[in-house]
Amino acid sequence: MRVSPEAILLAIATILGAPVFARAEAVKPPDVSTVILSVSLRTVRWATVHKHPEPADHDLYYHVEVIEKERASPPWQFKRLAAHVVVTADALDRSRVLRKAKTYFYKDIEFRIAYRAWRAPPHAAGRCLPHDNS
Repeated sequence: MRVSPEAILLAIATILGAPVFARAEAVKPPDVSTVILSVSLRTVRWATVHKHPEPADHDLYYHVEVIEKERASPPWQFKRLAAHVVVTADALDRSRVLRKAKTYFYKDIEFRIAYRAWRAPPHAAGRCLPHDNS
């Protein structure tokens, strides 16, 4: 294993307590959209679309998070109905209502954890399927 000179200098500077300057790069904003699922006088439900179909990765589905919020409540009071749902384009389109409503974007930590678990091979999480050894 070869260690770069920059990594060595960073480690030494960190140990010695010297200030470390790093180059900051612009972060691409997430490609997120919302689909309104239902609107009533009291609540709004929407799906936050985090991942669009990627045929190159053999993933033909939308990956969404489902949120419900009382309309009169402050933005930080909401219910996450589902951290990760896999849907087809047709199902997502049929679930959409045409009414407009105010939605919010919440941090996607729970979505990313659930998505990573969904992408992991079954044996990685102890979810092995039984098989016949005969």
